[in-house]
Parts: sequence; structure tokens; C-alpha cells
Amino acid sequence: MLRAVCRIVLLVLFAWLPLDGSLVSVKAQQHTIPRQPLEIVDGSTGQVVPELLLLPRYSSFKGTSTLLGEGPGVGTNGNYLAKPFIYRASTPFKLKLPKSAGIGLPGLLFIGKGRSIEGVLVVAPGYRPVWFTNLWSVDPERKLQLTPITEREWSKLLTTDFDQLAEGVLRIESDCSFWDMPSPCSLEIHYNKNERKLVRDFLKQPRRDVR
Repeated sequence: MLRAVCRIVLLVLFAWLPLDGSLVSVKAQQHTIPRQPLEIVDGSTGQVVPELLLLPRYSSFKGTSTLLGEGPGVGTNGNYLAKPFIYRASTPFKLKLPKSAGIGLPGLLFIGKGRSIEGVLVVAPGYRPVWFTNLWSVDPERKLQLTPITEREWSKLLTTDFDQLAEGVLRIESDCSFWDMPSPCSLEIHYNKNERKLVRDFLKQPRRDVR
């Protein structure tokens, strides 16, 4: 029934479509993220944490959507981690938007595979990880505080959550709240060999001195 309704909506939209090229190719679904540096500090001292591991989380949709937040839509949804990187204090925040492939009627219709970035997990050895989701914010919202944790707490994170990133696991289905997702969850890991090594090597580091 839902598919039939969706087909009718699509036929109506295409019949209404003007001949001026309003149906456009879609490459990205979100606005460009500002490159303004993040300021990430030790929550107990206020000193800057010089180097961090950022783990972006993305969502994807494949199918047909009306883009109105309501009404018919047919497709599949997914969530995944990809493109981890090291961020150093005071440098531009360079986070590219994921590419989407399809065609769309601006504000009304999308057909294809869309990808969106949902946020980044900010990680530093010896601190409790924190999610940064307000990626399009400006000062002072680009200042984050990391809470220091004990060596025991950090070791537990390494063995219960982060080990899945370093040991070749392809999908995470446990501890959903840690990944800022409702339960049950299915979070794919799209890391290549070099990215796995980058994550593994960073997590092995001792806590760095703040400045």
C-alpha cells in the first residue's frame, strides 16, 4: 500500500515539474561545515588539549523520500563510522560532507542514496569521550570541555568500546548510547587498514600534557 501511494505522489510531482530544470543532481544534502577551529580544553584546568582523535558518524538513506518529514517514502536507512582523523588545537576544522548520489526536487523530493554527517566523537587518552553534534555552530559553541577520568576508567573504555574499532569488527550492535544512538542499533565501521592503524596507535598513547 505504501509503495503504491509513493508511486502516485511521484507521478504527481513529475507531472507538476516545470521544464526549467528544477529536478537537479544531488551531491550533498547539508551545508558546508565551518572551518573555524575547535577549542577543546581540560575540564578541570581549562588548559587546551593539544591533540585529539575525531570519529565522525554518518547516516545514510537509499530509496525515495519526500524530504518533508512526513508522507510516503520507500527505502532503507543505515548508520556508519568513517574517515577518522587526528585534530590538532588551533588548526582549521576540516570536515568534508559525505557525497550523495541521486536526483532531487529541492525541498520536495529525493531519489537515490543520501548521506549525512550526524556528529563526531571527540577522543583523547585519559578523558571521557564527548560527542560534538553542533558542527555548524560558531563561537562560543565550538568550545568543548573534556572530563579527566582515572586510568582504570580509560582502560575499561579501551576494552569495552574502542577495541571494536581496532580489531577488525565490521558492525557494532552493543552499547548503543556510547555511540549516541538509540537501542537496538546497528553501526557499520567503514575503516580501511590504515584508518584502523591510526585509531589503534592513537588510543595506545599516554595522556598528553595540556597547555
